[in-house]
Amino acid sequence: MITLSKTIRLFLDSIGRRDEYEFYLNKFQSEHSACFALLCPDPGSIEAGAEVLAFDLHFLLRLELVPAILLCGSDAERMRSVLARESVFDFCLLAEADPLAFIRSARLREKVPVLVAEGVELEEALLRWVPAMANRVHFIRAAGGLKGLNGELMPHLYTHRENVQPLEELEFDYPALARKLLDERPGVHLSITSPINLLQEIFTVKGAGTLFRKGSTILHFSDISAVDRDRLVHLLEASFGKKLKDESFLANVQEVYIEKNYRGAVLLERHASGLYLSKFAVGREARGEGLALELWQQVCGNHSALFWRSNAGNPFNSWYQQQADGQHRSGKWQIFWRGILIENISGVIEFCSIRS
Repeated sequence: MITLSKTIRLFLDSIGRRDEYEFYLNKFQSEHSACFALLCPDPGSIEAGAEVLAFDLHFLLRLELVPAILLCGSDAERMRSVLARESVFDFCLLAEADPLAFIRSARLREKVPVLVAEGVELEEALLRWVPAMANRVHFIRAAGGLKGLNGELMPHLYTHRENVQPLEELEFDYPALARKLLDERPGVHLSITSPINLLQEIFTVKGAGTLFRKGSTILHFSDISAVDRDRLVHLLEASFGKKLKDESFLANVQEVYIEKNYRGAVLLERHASGLYLSKFAVGREARGEGLALELWQQVCGNHSALFWRSNAGNPFNSWYQQQADGQHRSGKWQIFWRGILIENISGVIEFCSIRS
């Protein structure tokens, strides 16, 4: 990773947690696409946020991350004229130049390349140039991420699932485009955010927009012997950031929910009062994709009575509190439960308190 000056470090600290932005910096700088990401703004985001966008993209250049802006359709020339007021941008007509060569040239001049394709619709351009230009696409919308009818931001939108939550009225069918891209360009990263939230969307696990995903395939096993033990242990150690001292606890696990590529897992033990959540592990990159919530919904959909414990200092506890019917502090442990009968609560608290 490049050496970060104090000024850059302070700015990144204002965006998110250090361990998160360092993880993403290492990830992005190790990739070898023509540019770091393709940014696809709508006219409103350019007209209202060109200066903000220019500032953020100049900052990305200082991190040696070169994005490219793609302007398509009938509004392309109007958006280009607004961006032309900012010196950080350099322009080329997509039909008249080799875009990959132009991107390389702009990188050398420390400029943000802007590709203008007035006679080409966004879908056509993305299908042609992803992943040759980049494997990340950030739609930039004046209104930011997508919202439900209740006005709340949707952090994730699963394009290949039925009964998708109704959306606000959209000026462009982003979900349909995302579905097509995810079908025809597997592995592409797609999200939508506002100009002011772009850096937070890029460098934090939680993000600040809407991430488009097909949705994960969650496997359920009632016998841990059916699980690839080596891959499971690797996931647990990567998720918790340390080696397991002892793997013997796996012998007590009777129910396993695991993402098919071993990027996340929930391990459960049977108990007279319900199921004890022994381990809940999600790889760092997958956390930003909403995999933890997908796993949780599967588990809760199949099992009504659950209880678990977490170190009192775990930053994840605020989320656990939202999922639990009740909680109790016992020494260094915060104990949670949902669906547990009142008469059994003292028993699960004791179980969690004395468990080694």
